[in-house]
Amino acid sequence: MGKLFMMDFPADQVKIRSCFRDEALLEEIRNTSPDRTTIDKIQEVYGELLFPPAPEDRPYTFCSVVLSSDGKMAFADRSAGPLIARENYFDPSGALADFWMLNALRVYSDGIILGAMTLQNEAHNTSHVFDREMADQRVRQLGKTPHPMNIVVSFDATDIPFDHILFQVDPEENLPVAVATSPEGLEEVRRRCRRPVLALGPLNEGEPVDGKELLDRMKQEPDSLPVFVTGKENRPDAGMLLKVLRSMGMERLLIESPSYNWHLMENGWLDEFFINYSMVYAGGTITPGSGRPFAHNRHPHARLLTLGTHQSSFMYTRQKLYYGVEPTTDLEGYRY
Repeated sequence: MGKLFMMDFPADQVKIRSCFRDEALLEEIRNTSPDRTTIDKIQEVYGELLFPPAPEDRPYTFCSVVLSSDGKMAFADRSAGPLIARENYFDPSGALADFWMLNALRVYSDGIILGAMTLQNEAHNTSHVFDREMADQRVRQLGKTPHPMNIVVSFDATDIPFDHILFQVDPEENLPVAVATSPEGLEEVRRRCRRPVLALGPLNEGEPVDGKELLDRMKQEPDSLPVFVTGKENRPDAGMLLKVLRSMGMERLLIESPSYNWHLMENGWLDEFFINYSMVYAGGTITPGSGRPFAHNRHPHARLLTLGTHQSSFMYTRQKLYYGVEPTTDLEGYRY
């Protein structure tokens, strides 16, 4: 069993300087947010960070990604995403601030979606709150458990590395872990996972979901790996998973899987996009949404909520997403 790695993020090193705030939109969020205040460390480093209430049928969702100046999320020769920030030699503290920003979002999350590919590329990483101060403030000021649930998503579970450290964490560390997959994926988990498996499902549209019952079953089998089973054959149902997690009381969900994030955007289920830009150029083709483009007349829009910088080598953006936006003017014949 493994212990969770914790670290210090000195506030003066990761301080993000605010350059822009859409005060009107932020005021709307402030007026509806269930949060009374921003936790101390986030207020000190980033400033106010509040979220709207969750919809009734799913958690409020957001994701965080670091991109190069040319919009790439990884280098072609090494595909681990954190390198885009880490290999910025002008500003090493900016890379630390990028990781701190991800941890700030983890603080507010009830669950985190992880892709199997992320586990393959980052063999020693878990999605817990690394910042000691914020982990404590999450408990004291938000009344949450020390860490959000890590939920590994996969079509059929054949790509999940069950020898990953995530599945070996000591239960005393309070990092809940689960898998979300299809019915065929459940059988694969049963074949390959060394822990006892607790099947939650199949859960399908049109069938009632009792989140309290699911939570009770998980409490009764604390040593088992919960598996949320949705969809048919080898195709899980992301919409149903969101509904199930909301029924269990999850109000905020952080997406740390780039492909899953894009899938949510395609369905209008991603609410915010935190994009940090590292001022390096990567080239290549590893970019969000590669191979799954939106149409020129049907695509998500975003409004910039906040913009911050770290020295002159990093930018940190918070973007509110909008779907089904219609053109306000006729652009036919307009020449660019």
